[in-house]
Amino acid sequence: MRKLKLVLYRDGRPGHEKQSLGIIRSLKQYVHVDISEITVAHLSLLKSVIQHIYYFLHIPDSQATSTDVDLILGTGSRTHIPMLSSKRKTNARVITCMTPMRILRSSFDLCFVPMHDQTTEAENLFFTVGPPNMSIASTQHDKKKGLILIGGEDPDSHIWNHEMISADIEAVLSRSQKILWTLSSSPRTPVQTERILENFESTYENVTFFPFSETKPGWVEAQYKVNKTVWVTADSISMVYEALSAGCNVGILPIEWKHRNNKFHLSENYLIDQHRIITLKQWVHGDAQWKDNYPLNEADRCARELLKRWWPENLQ
Repeated sequence: MRKLKLVLYRDGRPGHEKQSLGIIRSLKQYVHVDISEITVAHLSLLKSVIQHIYYFLHIPDSQATSTDVDLILGTGSRTHIPMLSSKRKTNARVITCMTPMRILRSSFDLCFVPMHDQTTEAENLFFTVGPPNMSIASTQHDKKKGLILIGGEDPDSHIWNHEMISADIEAVLSRSQKILWTLSSSPRTPVQTERILENFESTYENVTFFPFSETKPGWVEAQYKVNKTVWVTADSISMVYEALSAGCNVGILPIEWKHRNNKFHLSENYLIDQHRIITLKQWVHGDAQWKDNYPLNEADRCARELLKRWWPENLQ
């Protein structure tokens, strides 16, 4: 089995790093992967502009690697210039899990792009049903256990309504009191919403609340493994795809979008049309039921596409 030397560029954002790590884990099913890591520093706007100028002027980047590697992988715009600078030194294949800014796009060897980005097709773009992630199909689901995941504020994309979120959670809990529910928040969840979640724990005997701040890496993946039903606020689209990858029944708690062509809203509509998720309204009125779909496994699709392009002998 071939060994691939890979440099992982991290930007410190868990959602981004899960995408890269999911692909690496899938790659290991087909090849030996020798991994080294570089953590990319957060730059001020001025320093970021200077970094881009240096790149286009071919001035070396201090965060570029000069080691002999086959693959350079990273997710998040902060990783792009350091990765592409490394490509000039190593001639490695450079891969990212997003749509890069247009001026840099053609410089990447491969970009794994969620369909909801609505990016124009190109040879170096591979479209996925949502981002790759660390979840895997579970055989341990308990139909008597459920998970409710709450997102939070993002002034650019949606309006966060505490009262509406509270009423929607109440609707789920009041209609399924035989299920043991686990509630959790996210880094974006406002303090007021967290207090509402705490109140549900004290009101319902079958509810336990875990604030995001008290959970460890891997906690939510462990929850997907055992909870058959997962409700997620629509703004937390990455958790929707994680739950689908674990084979959970996924329901959407609505939020008020500011723009109807928001990519997360478009992604939500796509999943509804494909009968992979149901809305709270559909569930309450009995208008839809969860289908027995195959779990998503976009991390594996990405790993296989990467190998098919450059090391196809490992897929035989």
